[in-house]
Amino acid sequence: MIEQVSSVRSRHDLVRKVNQQRIMKIVSEQNPIGIPQLIKLSGLSRPTVDQIVELFLENGLIRESGFTQGRPGRKAALYELDPNTGFGVGVDLGGSKIACAIADVGGKILVQEYEQITPDGGTQIIAQIIELIQKVCKKADIPLEKIRQIAIGTPGIISEDGKLSLGANIGNLDGMHLSNILRKLFDVDVDVENDLNLAAVGEYLHGAAREVMNFALIQLGTGIGSGIFVDGHLVRGSRGAAGEVSFLPLFGNPEDPWAIENGLAESVLGTKGILKRYNALCGKDMSVTVKEVFERAATGETEGKQLVDEIGKHLAYVAVCLKAIADPELIIIGGGIGSNPALLPIVQSWANKLVPFEVEIKSTSLEAKAGVIGAAAYAAEKIRTRMMVETTERKSHE
Repeated sequence: MIEQVSSVRSRHDLVRKVNQQRIMKIVSEQNPIGIPQLIKLSGLSRPTVDQIVELFLENGLIRESGFTQGRPGRKAALYELDPNTGFGVGVDLGGSKIACAIADVGGKILVQEYEQITPDGGTQIIAQIIELIQKVCKKADIPLEKIRQIAIGTPGIISEDGKLSLGANIGNLDGMHLSNILRKLFDVDVDVENDLNLAAVGEYLHGAAREVMNFALIQLGTGIGSGIFVDGHLVRGSRGAAGEVSFLPLFGNPEDPWAIENGLAESVLGTKGILKRYNALCGKDMSVTVKEVFERAATGETEGKQLVDEIGKHLAYVAVCLKAIADPELIIIGGGIGSNPALLPIVQSWANKLVPFEVEIKSTSLEAKAGVIGAAAYAAEKIRTRMMVETTERKSHE
C-alpha cells in the first residue's frame, strides 16, 4: 500500500514537472506572452497555468513586461523571462568535433558553435572549450558574468567529483577534473555528464522524444552509447555508466584486448570496426571513410550494401536489448553514423523480427545537435531548479 501511494506521488510530481517545462518553453519561445496564449499553446487548464506562472514569478524566473488589451475594459498582463536569471552554457565533446551553445533560462538555444576538436588533446582541449564558451557569449552579446551554469557532455564515465574515465575517443582526458578547472575559471557551477545522457535530455526537451516519459537514445558515431529515460528521469546507474551499450557482449572478438577495453559492441559498430570490416569484405585496404562506405552502398556496391545491412542488424540487436531491459516506449537512433537514413528501415525490420512485441524506433530529429542542445538545456534546468530551491529555503527562514 505504501508503494502505491509513493507511486502516485511520484507520478503527480512528474506531471507537475512536465507541465512546468512546457510553460517555461512557451514563455521562452513566445517572450512576452499572456495567460490566454499560454493556456491555448500549452493545452493546460487555467488554474494550472495560473499556478505555474505564480510559481515562476515568485522564484524570479519570469517577470511582468506590460499589459495587452483583453476583453473590453480589461487588460491582461504579459510575461517574459527575467534577464537577471542568467544563462546556461552547454558543451558537447565528441570524438572528432566539439560544440558549444548558450541558452536562456527557458532552454531556448541562442547561439551554437562547432569546431573540429584539437588533435593535441589534454589541456589543449580544455583551452578550446574555454575559447568556445567565450565565443558563444560574444556572439549572443551576453557578458561572461551572466553565465550561471555550465554543463559538459563527454564520452566515458564521470565520477561524482567530475573525474573522467574511459574517454578513449578523446585524447588524453582520462583522469582530468574538467568541472574543477572550469568552475575556478568562470566562478559558476559546472556539471560534467556523460554525453549520451545529455543527448537524451536534448531529445526529451527538444527532439523526437519530446514529453515521452520512457525512451532510449542510441547514438552511433566514432563509438556507440545510449541514454535512457525511465518515468521522465535520466537513468545514471551506480557508477554513472548506465547505457554503456558499447560493452554489450553481443558480437566482437572476446580475445581482442582492445575490444574488451573499449567494448565488444563498439569494436564492431564503431568507426574503426566498420572500416576494418569493409576492408575485409573488399580484401584490401580501401582507405575510405564511413560516409564513403554508405555512399558506395547507395550506388549498389555489393560490399557496401552488405556492410550497411550488417550495421543495421547489429544496431537492432542493441535496440532489442534496451527494449527487453528498460521497456522504453520509443527508441531513437542518432549519431553521425546512426542518423544515416539508410539504416532506419533495416533496424526497424530486424528489431521487430527478434522479439514477439512491437519495438518503435525513430531517427533523431536533432541530428548531430542533440548533445549540445541537451547540454545547454540541462544547464538551464539546473538554474531553474536552483532558484526554486533557494526561494523555498528563504521562505522557510522568514
